[in-house]
This record gives sequence, structure tokens and C-alpha cells, in this order.
Amino acid sequence: MIIFICGGSKSGKSALGESFSKNLHKEGELIYLATMKPTGEEDLKRIENHKKDREGTNFLVFEVLEDIEKAEEFIKETDTVLLDSITSLLANEMFKEKIIFNSEEKIIKGVKELSKKAKNLVIVSDYIFNDSIVYDSITESYRKSLGIINCNIAKLSDVAIEASYSLMSIYKGEEILKNEGLI
Repeated sequence: MIIFICGGSKSGKSALGESFSKNLHKEGELIYLATMKPTGEEDLKRIENHKKDREGTNFLVFEVLEDIEKAEEFIKETDTVLLDSITSLLANEMFKEKIIFNSEEKIIKGVKELSKKAKNLVIVSDYIFNDSIVYDSITESYRKSLGIINCNIAKLSDVAIEASYSLMSIYKGEEILKNEGLI
């Protein structure tokens, strides 16, 4: 099963992803693919908060800051995988030594490979499209790439959810979640 969760900053999307992952996990490993590369104090605090949230869980945590397709090397077909987040993964891929445009194809391909390998894949991404600010061309390129990735993942997914204030709106796959006893 593939579950896609998208939401704004501090929307509860990561907690929701962790909850779905833990509830889906019946066999194999429970794997957390962490993608955030800290760039400042706020990022370090966020990473620490996520680590505290996972204390006492059975997550095996792997930091995969780029080349997400390589994660399939240690994932088995019985594993449940939480990929958190596409937003950070895109930033890491796009803003290396030089700006790499069109990183979305690589990420989409990598996610598809993971989805074929793992029994369950829960994917978290950000919704950054609801403001009316006109950004510079590089930021707009990033936003466009994230939009393309999110649309492709939503299409690939069995379930698509928007998280907002720790609530969820299910846009795809509500019946699947009910049948699995997840809602």
C-alpha cells in the first residue's frame, strides 16, 4: 500500500505518517527514511523533535539525503517504509554544489522503485502553494518541481491525504483505509 500525506508546515503530517506506518507494520522492518539536511538551528530543533517523537518506536532510521533510489538496497518486500519528506529530498537534490533543475524525474523514479520494493510506503510532503507571493525564478522552479512530484506521487498512491492542524482530509482511498482498519 502507498499512502501519500501532504500538508503545510506544522500541520501534523509527519505524526500522521508515523501513525499510519506503525499501524500498517505487521511484518518485516519498520523503516524511517529521514531526508532533512539541517541548514540552521531551526532545522536541528525540528530533527530533535522528530527523534523524540519516535522514541520508543521500532523505527530503524536511515538518513537518505539524496539518491532515494539507493534506499531500495536495504529494503525488503515485507518492510513498511516512511519517507519523510519529499520536500527536503528535493531541496537536497536540487541545491547541491550547483543548482540542478528538473530533479523531479529522478525523485519520482526513486519513489516508484521504493514502492515496488516495500510492502507499505508512506510518503510525506509539504504543501507550499497557497500564498500569493511572487518568488524569484529559482524558488518558483523548486515549487513547480515539488508540485510535479506531489501530483505524480498522488497518482501513484492508493491513498492521498491532506493534513491540516492535525486533521486529515482524504482525497483518495478512504475505503481502503476503512477496510484496513486505519480510520
